[in-house]
Amino acid sequence: MSTLGIVALVLLAVVAAVLVIVAAVRLGRARRPLPGPAARANPSWYEILLAAVLLAALVILVVSFGVRLASGDMVAEGWRAGTRSDLFLGVMLAVAALSLLFLLVFLLARPPTTGGVSPGRGSGASEPGTVRDPAGSRLAGLLLLVVGILLLGWVYLDPAARADLVGRVLYPAAVAVAIVLLFDKATRSWTPKSRTEGFREWLLCDVILIALILGFLNLEQLEARDAYRGFFWDMVHIAAFFLVFWCLDRTSMRGRFLVGFGYLTLLPLLLVLWRWVHEIEVSAGLTWWSTVWPVFFLALAFFVLEIVTFLVLRDNRGHAVPAVKDVLFVVLYAIFLIVAVPGVE
Repeated sequence: MSTLGIVALVLLAVVAAVLVIVAAVRLGRARRPLPGPAARANPSWYEILLAAVLLAALVILVVSFGVRLASGDMVAEGWRAGTRSDLFLGVMLAVAALSLLFLLVFLLARPPTTGGVSPGRGSGASEPGTVRDPAGSRLAGLLLLVVGILLLGWVYLDPAARADLVGRVLYPAAVAVAIVLLFDKATRSWTPKSRTEGFREWLLCDVILIALILGFLNLEQLEARDAYRGFFWDMVHIAAFFLVFWCLDRTSMRGRFLVGFGYLTLLPLLLVLWRWVHEIEVSAGLTWWSTVWPVFFLALAFFVLEIVTFLVLRDNRGHAVPAVKDVLFVVLYAIFLIVAVPGVE
């Protein structure tokens, strides 16, 4: 499969993940109608963000197709040689466009939902001159920063400078900010969340921080900095870490743990893509247990269990079963990482 086909396949996986998350969260909310008069619900922040992700995936596919067409690669390969890859890319474009259309229709043509006015939320309850900043606009501001850094690296920096930017600035800064966020979490003694939810948040936040540090160490092991081609994937890792951390710590939506396990499931695939673009092959002497695939299948299994938990215990946030499941996951995840990471001689 060509590079363009690999990119299209990854973007299709992103589209599928977006649709699954939207369907799961909307299903959970539909099960809990609120008393009160019917009102037309506005799109939530996560729905706007997911629509932006779908739009970005569609734009990347269209731009990739246009660049390939303008460079004459299709003509040079011949119509027979490139038929399968072109057909595959066309299918990806169609799926991404239909998915974006489906999500936009879903957001704009939503049925009225029930909801009442909470006490103390009347016309005179809010302070004069203050407005609530939507979460979607805040996330969009951070997303623009990520896009700006990507453009800076691609336009002005060579591969070695990009590696230095990521390894000496972005990863250390991200780890430092994550540690500060954890200390901030530890200093908050009052929270509207249950004890079980707080315990689960600590487990997943610690695990994804360890995964972020492993991403930094993975970059440090790259010998040829002049051949660094993983700038985009490292930026995806850092940006996704902060998005998932924010979902786990700063929100109380029921599906935030589903987002955390989905992130941990995609991390091994992100490492595979990172090694693929650098043409790093797995050593022939390594066993299957010394690769990333045990970690991937473990995270995938617990991701499925989290979906089951999400649907079965949707109205009981303080149940102890999800916490026990997360403890088991962290223990097995640590064991698999110890087996996969080579020891120091």
